[in-house]
Order: sequence, then structure tokens, then C-alpha cells
Amino acid sequence: MYILTGPSGVFVIDPSVSPEAAESFSKMSGLAAGDCPVNALLLTHGHHDHIKYINEWISAYPNANVFFSSNDKDLIKSGFMNCSYMEGREISYDFKFSNLAGMYGQNIFKDDDLEIKPYETPGHTMGSVCFMVNLSGEEMLFTGDTVFRGSVGRTDMPGGSSKMLIESVRRIAKLDPELKIYPGHGPASTIGFEVRFNPYFSL
Repeated sequence: MYILTGPSGVFVIDPSVSPEAAESFSKMSGLAAGDCPVNALLLTHGHHDHIKYINEWISAYPNANVFFSSNDKDLIKSGFMNCSYMEGREISYDFKFSNLAGMYGQNIFKDDDLEIKPYETPGHTMGSVCFMVNLSGEEMLFTGDTVFRGSVGRTDMPGGSSKMLIESVRRIAKLDPELKIYPGHGPASTIGFEVRFNPYFSL
């Protein structure tokens, strides 16, 4: 999970930990109580390990906009499809969201300090999305489980497609080599590093 903060407010990417745990880690007083200016919850895809605390965040911040692709709507409704069964319990999710399907490269938030654009990158799941963020002039890409440092997301779970993932990776490879990427798991990287060292970027 990532938390973006700045003059534009607070934006949570993939609420995989509780508001209480996020407050403890970030030292953001009042985060769990709903006292911080959380504007939006941004979901890269519908797997349980990335959305498991979505309901708690919505409860704390009912006015925050939830951004999510409807191409993963079948995942969130099934404990098998969203892989929550791997933790020993099958969880079905039902939440309102602003649909990211068909929004490739369009602004979903923009002011003088922050700009957020979704890049649809199907493959890990059909509704996988990366978020291109420009925060006070610094660009970064949050890749969810599409691209990791030196690897990519698995495609053998429900909704996965290795062919589509490689097509998504090829589009990502054309971005600025200096662009920083922040995956859903593991360390940060850059596009240039992945083009040079990630074997999936040469397929």
C-alpha cells in the first residue's frame, strides 16, 4: 500500500492494511479516525491482498472517491476469483466506484500540485491498472502487480493472461527511462532498469 500526501490531500493506493496500521506506520495523526483529508482510494486491481481493507477505509472516509476498473468486477464478488480463499476464508466485496475502464491516459485528478492518470495494463488481471502520478513536478508510476523489479505479475490466477501482460509490458517499456516505478510488492525501480535487466521486457 502507498499513501500520497501533499497540498492536494491524501490518496491511498491499494488499501491492503487497515487505517489503524497505516496511521501507526506513517505517524499521520487522525488517519484511522477519518480526520485526514483523504480524497481518493486508488485500486490497481481486484485481488484480495490489494483491497482487503477497502471497506474499513470507505467507512472512515465515506466521501473519498474509489477508483477501480469494472473489468475486475467479477473478481471482487468471488472469494475464489479474488484469491481470498488462499488466506483460509472466501470474501466477497461490494463497493461503489468510479470506473477506470476506458480511461487510459485521462486525468482522474488534476490541480496545481497533483495529476493522476490511469494506464490500463491487463494481464495479471483483466482490470489491472497502473497509476501515473505527477506530484509537484515529480513523475512516478504505481504498477500494482503488473511489473515488479526484475519480474512481472503472475498470470496463472483467475483473470490472468500472459499474452495480454506482455502487451502491457511493451507499452510500459516505451515510457521515460528515468521514470520511477513503485510496484505492489518489492522495491522501487525505474523504466530504464527494467528495460535493461527485466527479461520480460525483451519478449
